[in-house]
Amino acid sequence: MTDTKRENILETRDVKLWYGQKEALHGINLNFPQKGITALIGPSGSGKSTYIRALNRMHDLEDNVTVTGSFNFNGTDIYAPTTDTVDLRKRIGMVFQQPNPFPFSIYENVVFGLKLAGIKDKSVLDEAVEKSLKQASIWEEVKDDLHKSALGLSGGQQQRVSLARVLATAPELLLLDEPTSALDPVSSHNIEETLLNLRDDYAMIIVTHSMSQASRISDRTAFFLNGDLIEVDTTKHIFLNPQSQETQDYVSGRFG
Repeated sequence: MTDTKRENILETRDVKLWYGQKEALHGINLNFPQKGITALIGPSGSGKSTYIRALNRMHDLEDNVTVTGSFNFNGTDIYAPTTDTVDLRKRIGMVFQQPNPFPFSIYENVVFGLKLAGIKDKSVLDEAVEKSLKQASIWEEVKDDLHKSALGLSGGQQQRVSLARVLATAPELLLLDEPTSALDPVSSHNIEETLLNLRDDYAMIIVTHSMSQASRISDRTAFFLNGDLIEVDTTKHIFLNPQSQETQDYVSGRFG
């Protein structure tokens, strides 16, 4: 068991999810290694975003959602009654489809989670701001404007500040739910480059509707369809030599 835990940062078994009486996920078995990028692909409504939101208990914020299955995150049971969801969401950070900076300065955005955790030492906060903005590849663009509102930035810059805010709390796993779908091509490219720079230091799971994005930046790809996990393999195998006809049809553009 210990070897498996070292190998994988997260192991999920027989994950099922219901919206009321409607079963949206039908027993997903999926593991994620300690580092690198796993892409979740599939048509709209296939369950990929539903699944990723279950990983840091975002569904707790919705009514009438039931989640069952086993979620082992570095030895922690994500759905144990004793699990602190605030702490969990620091350890499993999330970047959403729409950039969501708070209506504060860039600096206050980045230190938000740290201040919430009770950190007040200015030198610690300053260092975290510089480090995480550099990790998010936006330090050079904003270092002279840290005390200006983050809402004055472009969409792509806002998304990188949102990423920096997540990175500042030193997460063990990053969830990215279509992080570039609201951005222009140049901003999307900047985000992709940033994620590639982080892949050796973090485990990342990205939901994307873009086949080309998945093939460019991910190490592994999982294909979802109608609430089922059809196939997971190295990205190269999924795109060049998938085992399932459904995967072949989807990645070749026959449906989706």
